Amino acid sequence: MSLLPALWLDHLSIPTNDPGVLAQWYADRLNLEVRGNKLVGPGISIFFVKGNPLRAGDAFHFGFRVESRSAVETWAIHLGVPVAFQGEDYFAAHIKDPDGNTFEIYCDRL
Repeated sequence: MSLLPALWLDHLSIPTNDPGVLAQWYADRLNLEVRGNKLVGPGISIFFVKGNPLRAGDAFHFGFRVESRSAVETWAIHLGVPVAFQGEDYFAAHIKDPDGNTFEIYCDRL
């Protein structure tokens, strides 16, 4: 078996009817910066592109990792959602955007 070079997830591209509006929605809630139709922050690049929203519900989601359960709880309070998911090895709060995409704020249990 050969070793492959390391790789990192660099960005997401999310289709939406109104890229600027959805980018601003995320920026307002996550304290990130909007640059055109792109949302940026430390290690984060999300592009919002014109297209039909995914409407995948919970079948597709993406996550923002934080350092602790208390950080998940702080974000959940800020976003007005419960810490509703407690897996065997993680805590998470799930949030739906206006297009129905789900994202989570989570931490791994250490």
